Amino acid sequence: MEIAFVDKVSTDFDSESYIKVLIAIAKSDKDNGPPEFEYIRKKAQRLGVDYEQFLASTEKAFEINKQRVSRTTALLILKDAIMIASMDRNFSLPEREKVYTFAGKLDISRNDVDYLEDCIKEYRTLCEKWDGLVAGNY
Repeated sequence: MEIAFVDKVSTDFDSESYIKVLIAIAKSDKDNGPPEFEYIRKKAQRLGVDYEQFLASTEKAFEINKQRVSRTTALLILKDAIMIASMDRNFSLPEREKVYTFAGKLDISRNDVDYLEDCIKEYRTLCEKWDGLVAGNY
């Protein structure tokens, strides 16, 4: 089960910046490790982006310029950034600050980011319920 994802290049979706943002978020917390980076690798693979190249060249201080993209694209970027930042169930202050900074550059309000975070929590709860049901633990 997955919230919508862009599989193809579109005029308003910059897959390279998307992957760089996710890498910067993952690198912003020293406790992030293989699960977070594997999540990004899979997204890069689906988009045909050279993950290893961007991993090596993108620092945690990576910033994007103010960008005009569709609201859906901006929310997808932020959704995956929050997914990565909270994989360890700890959305740390450096990760949160980075997400808010990116949100501002994408014209997404803090309230929308907070709402998106709530949606992700609900999504994870639903996935856990689904997994329990499939396993016969319900």
